[in-house]
Amino acid sequence: MKNTELVLLMICLQQGIFAFGWWVAGWVLGLPRRPAAHWLFATIATGVGLAALLMRGHWPDWLTRQAANLVLMLAFIAMRRGVQVFLKLRSTDREFALVLLLDVAVLWSAGSWAGAGGTVAVIGSSALIAWVLLRTAFEAHAGLRRRAGLGPARAVAAPIAMLGLLYVVRVVSGLLKPAQAARPLDESNPFNTAVVLAFLFVGLLLNLVLAYMVIQRLVSRLHHLSHRDTLTGLLNRRALYPLLLREAHRLRRGGEGYALLMIDIDHFKRVNDNHGHAAGDAALVSIAQILRGVGRELDQVARLGGEEFCLLLPGTDRDGALHLGQRVRDAVAQAAWHGLQHPLTVSVGVAAALDADEAPDSVMARADAALYRAKAEGRDRVVMAQPRVAVLRPA
Repeated sequence: MKNTELVLLMICLQQGIFAFGWWVAGWVLGLPRRPAAHWLFATIATGVGLAALLMRGHWPDWLTRQAANLVLMLAFIAMRRGVQVFLKLRSTDREFALVLLLDVAVLWSAGSWAGAGGTVAVIGSSALIAWVLLRTAFEAHAGLRRRAGLGPARAVAAPIAMLGLLYVVRVVSGLLKPAQAARPLDESNPFNTAVVLAFLFVGLLLNLVLAYMVIQRLVSRLHHLSHRDTLTGLLNRRALYPLLLREAHRLRRGGEGYALLMIDIDHFKRVNDNHGHAAGDAALVSIAQILRGVGRELDQVARLGGEEFCLLLPGTDRDGALHLGQRVRDAVAQAAWHGLQHPLTVSVGVAAALDADEAPDSVMARADAALYRAKAEGRDRVVMAQPRVAVLRPA
């Protein structure tokens, strides 16, 4: 077996392993199934196409030339479409159809691939594959840069672009030295050997970065779930506390103060008792939407548990916090609570942090105390917390 054929066989085995990995990822581990299905097809098609090239002399020429190269084109298109599905990009199916038609025209116009016909087929097919790969790299970079930042975008796009540039090199070399560079990959010569070795390495890197892209999405989703309330989508207590610490540090450095609104739905238990937990969940979601609408863009809304919510108001003094607390109470009282026997109301406790020495836990405790006062005084009201009592330290 010649060197080039041996490397092509190794690539076929490599693609078989990757195909098994994408099947396990999509159908056993529960990773996103649609992109996994595209990449599973891409790896299978790559292995089948290269295997067909190796059967030249044993199978009909049209099967080991035209059909094999068309299958390889389908593999690259499936890989690109999987990237589009995974990143929720606009599908380019019309472009794919046009590329396939052009590839069919180029491959079948070559006839027996003898002489100039084979040169045109190799150069034309390689140019189309380069187009698909470079477009894939561009789309992956643009889509990931918006979602994950510049580093992950470059990590994913780089091997795809490298493979595309490899085909560009094949096109240019084929135009300059057609006798050596514009020959089918199964024909053993130094140029083809270098090409398939590069294909082996970049193919491994490409599947690894696609797997990295999936894993990064899962990690991001887990991070989101660990910091969000599953019912309302608001921040949870775990996510709120670091934001409180950030505002406290800013105050210590001479920045503006901040304020907290502790909000509790009045008589929420009777909603669950009279209407069921589904109605209670719907009410909680509606309250979350109201709080998002009332707060400013820079305010942070969290659900602390049960029917208790919190608003973190950066750069807000006592008067501003009290005004926003009243707006929250009014917005809930004026909302249309269809299907409920009693309209919902809320009690609000307000605490402003203006002392650089006060810890976030102390601010939360004062806001909680104000909330309990609001509940004790009859509910459906806003109560301002008592100012922090300064602790005198000996000189």
